[in-house]
Amino acid sequence: MFTNPTAPNIADFNTFVIGQGVPAADLPSGALTTIAIDTSGNLTAASATGTIATGMALVGTNIPENTYIATWSGTTGTVTPVPVAAVSTASAQAYSPWLQWAFIGAMAVTLIPPPCMPAILYVMAVYNYGMHKLLKIGQDLSGQTFFTIQRQNFNLLSFKAGPVASSADQATSSTLVTPDFLKGLTMGDLDLLLTPWGREYLDYSQQYGPSIVGVS
Repeated sequence: MFTNPTAPNIADFNTFVIGQGVPAADLPSGALTTIAIDTSGNLTAASATGTIATGMALVGTNIPENTYIATWSGTTGTVTPVPVAAVSTASAQAYSPWLQWAFIGAMAVTLIPPPCMPAILYVMAVYNYGMHKLLKIGQDLSGQTFFTIQRQNFNLLSFKAGPVASSADQATSSTLVTPDFLKGLTMGDLDLLLTPWGREYLDYSQQYGPSIVGVS
């Protein structure tokens, strides 16, 4: 269940991708309590649970976006970049940087809906776009193979010039009617066609009309 189905957030995005089949072992996460970060980047916490490791994104109230754990030794460590002002917060979550980057990218690209549109449609569009990008950029941890296998299964590392409109051999031939929207797809849009999550995002975007940049 989402903690907030009315607005995209990284905690629910993590829940979404795990529900879509990404193994938790490939996207470890953890939690810190009673946190303080000074202007030199020194991090202290009263307690830590789950996985906390160098390179993980630190997310919480008052913590600047794109803050990452640089060093960690149980309940103390450092962050990068250093904050411009000291930070204190009751709790924070640590997530895989690949999850963070996919989420930030999805938030930057997904079109914000008009007030009349149900918020969950926008939320799911963000998560579907983010899932597609996560499959492309996610790096398997030691002993894990999920992202490598999915890139092979969806052929994500190969260039696609466009959908096949017709094929033939000496005895048979077939031709597909190509919808006009396929003719105007960008390279990024063609890439989104490769996964069901990318296609769900395109379905959302094209509801805005045929003249939207990138979904024409």
